[in-house]
Amino acid sequence: MHIFYTSNIIILVLGRGVLKNKSQKYIILYCFLTTLITLLLTTKNSPLYAFNDWMDANAFFTVGKSMMHGLIPYKDIFEQKGPFLYLLYGIGYLISHKSFLGIFIIELIVFTIGLYYLYKTLTIFISTKSSLIILPLFTAILTTSKAFTHGGSVEELCLAFFFISLYYFFKHFKVQNLTKKEMFINGIIAGLVLLSKYTLLGFWIGFTFSIFIDYLLKKDWKNAIIYPLILLLGMFIPFGIFSIYFLINHGFIAFFKNYFIINITSYSDNKLTFLEKIHELFDGFFNSLYTNPIMFYLLLSTPILIWKLDCNKRTKLLFLLIILITILGAFWGLKFYRYYVLIILLFGSISLLTIFNLYDEFIKNIPWKIYTIILAIIIMLINLFAYDNANYKDYLFKGKDYFYQYEYAKILEDYDNATLVNMGFLDCGLYTVTDMVPTTYFFQKHNFSYRQFPANIDSFKKYIKNKTTTHIVYITKYSEPMLKEEEPLLFKNYKIIKKSRQVYEDRKYYIYLFEVKDDKNV
Repeated sequence: MHIFYTSNIIILVLGRGVLKNKSQKYIILYCFLTTLITLLLTTKNSPLYAFNDWMDANAFFTVGKSMMHGLIPYKDIFEQKGPFLYLLYGIGYLISHKSFLGIFIIELIVFTIGLYYLYKTLTIFISTKSSLIILPLFTAILTTSKAFTHGGSVEELCLAFFFISLYYFFKHFKVQNLTKKEMFINGIIAGLVLLSKYTLLGFWIGFTFSIFIDYLLKKDWKNAIIYPLILLLGMFIPFGIFSIYFLINHGFIAFFKNYFIINITSYSDNKLTFLEKIHELFDGFFNSLYTNPIMFYLLLSTPILIWKLDCNKRTKLLFLLIILITILGAFWGLKFYRYYVLIILLFGSISLLTIFNLYDEFIKNIPWKIYTIILAIIIMLINLFAYDNANYKDYLFKGKDYFYQYEYAKILEDYDNATLVNMGFLDCGLYTVTDMVPTTYFFQKHNFSYRQFPANIDSFKKYIKNKTTTHIVYITKYSEPMLKEEEPLLFKNYKIIKKSRQVYEDRKYYIYLFEVKDDKNV
């Protein structure tokens, strides 16, 4: 724990530097060290964790790796998130081929930028002294929430984009109107979010609508039209670049079909009326929010406390409207995976702002020497809170021998030109620790029912029948006799060479490693 005590001292020195001269370099370093200390404890991508076994992160990593090996997402390998996300994971792969160290570095950059812009937003309303307390407090609360899951979600990696645009929203309504260049920047950001996970675009739809309404009420008809068009132009830049990439590689149709059409049509079976859907949406949202108790009460207080901020009624109403549209966008598909609510929890930073705004006069008048002592105590308590409430604290400092993936990887290393497909469940991480690139279009079992999307399972049946890969890793709740009854052809063409059982997200799974049988033994 010495590293945390040392980092606390450095943060305090930087905090003093921020207070004395408000230099940007001190602020950025303060944000970076705040991020570093917290994420070391709370994300499984941290070097303090032996492995991030979150299946979503491993799937992203596999597609990003495949991209770096020349495969074209959607065309050569099936997945459903956006290409910018895979590019980020591909960069992470280039930094570290068999671990999530590269993704951890990307997380540090994302959080540092996000906290820096959050600081800029906070200081529009409150003092630097209050802002320096909020930054580590918010980071600890957010990353220990259930919505943060294992680390490396799309929502988390869009955090910097969120806080940049949040800053520009309050700058426009509190400081001065955005320039066309600033609106264009927000358009580029929205475009990158579109190419990561388009359901997160609700915030930017609300952001653009707010600027539009503001100019309409000012009777500035010209800018009411021009500013949304500028944002759309900015969005087109990243979309256009990736479209060229897909067109050159003959993958645009597959990109559009897999990322947009299949995602829209294959996830939901609900045939609800509009009002029923709204009821289900908000019921699911509040249930998701309730699993994050601190943020639950913070966000519930926002509509009341926001009226205490020093801004006009229009700004407050439009901000609440943005929250509403963000919720609708994130949950419109009526899916409630626990990380979906993370994008909403980011608004908790403004809830903290409204609370500290009530006591800011007192805080900013504390002499800096006394304040430094108070800040030291607060940071120490926040770090202890993050350590004690990290979602996967039990995995801290746990060795690689705990994870079956490394044992299975050693087995596969003994084979020349081994190939692998992951069946039964999402990517278990065996592609990651072996540095293997999938040789099949469907490399994992996706979260579709067979009726919604039969191509996934049908392709697996063909892979088994044709003995397409030398090995299969199969993750299931079925014991071996039950699986044999369920998958007779699998046992006809493949044999189990290793099996184990491990807990994942509080549920026990069987993990079977199959090897193809020689034709003469079939």
